[in-house]
Amino acid sequence: MDAYVAQWIGTREKMEDAYAVTHLPEGTLAIVCDGMGGHRYGDCASAEAAAAFKETFCTHAGQPLLRRLRTALEEANAAVGRLFREKESFGGTTLLAVYVTRGVLYHISVGDSGLFLWRNNSLKRLNEDHSMRPFYQGLGAECALPESHALRSALVGEPLELVDSPDTPYPLLPQDRIILTTDGTEHLLFSCRPGMAVSRLLNTRSNSPSLATALVQAAEALQDPYADNATVVSLDV
Repeated sequence: MDAYVAQWIGTREKMEDAYAVTHLPEGTLAIVCDGMGGHRYGDCASAEAAAAFKETFCTHAGQPLLRRLRTALEEANAAVGRLFREKESFGGTTLLAVYVTRGVLYHISVGDSGLFLWRNNSLKRLNEDHSMRPFYQGLGAECALPESHALRSALVGEPLELVDSPDTPYPLLPQDRIILTTDGTEHLLFSCRPGMAVSRLLNTRSNSPSLATALVQAAEALQDPYADNATVVSLDV
């Protein structure tokens, strides 16, 4: 399993995304977190969540995998809660974690950070979107509406309203590409169509630059004056 990471601050004043990737004896763990914009300490929330999830997951190897993921998520959520109690403030973060082992993919996510699979020239989102975007799409409204980015669930230290954690792992095939991404590059993947520049990037098997770097560079090239932080973790099976 080859793992690559790339980040870009966008046009924001600071980077509020965090990530962690670790190779364990049985598989590979990857995490991305996106601190909630408009709140103080979004960068601290994402960093705390990623670190707490990684540490808890790695130290609970004896648990069944689904329970292990949930335990790590609960500790990450608790860590965010402790942070904001200490800061006497409020905020939060998304969290998306993926564990690839023995030819299958497990994931758990809260928020809108996207998990995508590229297979046979087709891109598929594997996790739920806990923003208002699906609601507005169901109404036929433009998903570019500002309200569509509002989160319906996030790690804020309180009981989690929505958690996506399938009971059955997703089977992987050789040459699959797994992509974890935050807001800054997600729109590129939503617009991916055969023959487009993004689909050509996804089909290019090169480590120079890696897929993660290429996607972030593509986001930079758009020169969006409102570009969000961008974090991409790519895993090649």
